[in-house]
Amino acid sequence: MWNRQEEESESPQSEPTEASTPRPTARTVSSGQPAVLGPSIKIKGSLSGDEDLLIEGRVDGEVSFKKHTVTVGKSGRIKADLTCKNIYVEGQVNGNLYGEEVVVIKKSGRVNGNAVAPRVSLEDGCHFHGAIDMQPKQKTEAPVAREAKVHQSTTKELSVKKDTAPVSAGRNA
Repeated sequence: MWNRQEEESESPQSEPTEASTPRPTARTVSSGQPAVLGPSIKIKGSLSGDEDLLIEGRVDGEVSFKKHTVTVGKSGRIKADLTCKNIYVEGQVNGNLYGEEVVVIKKSGRVNGNAVAPRVSLEDGCHFHGAIDMQPKQKTEAPVAREAKVHQSTTKELSVKKDTAPVSAGRNA
């Protein structure tokens, strides 16, 4: 009863059936641990998902995790634009970073591209070549409407200057 080797030798040896073969289980999104692309994994194309992701491999294409965090690990090499809720870079990225909340480039991170997010952090020692845009999103009006208002106000200012120029010239004469 307590001797495991005896029990195993007494049970008949049969080939595993489909029901007894262990199958990989799907991780739940709420597991708290990010999904991991290991260092030997290479992806070309579009990568998206509904859970946090740690990239230690290579990705060429596009990475879109709009409601989740993506971390480019120290051995991660990315040639893609990243569009995510939060982005942390410890490896290499050649592409633009679009963070819904934050973009953080760690000391070991190397980025050749632009960073766009309400909060952008560059740690001492990181390498960054690009522009940073920390403008908050304008949810109330579309960019086209804003440009039209700017154009109208500029036009009004110019017309006022044109109208006042002859008057001032007449007063001086």
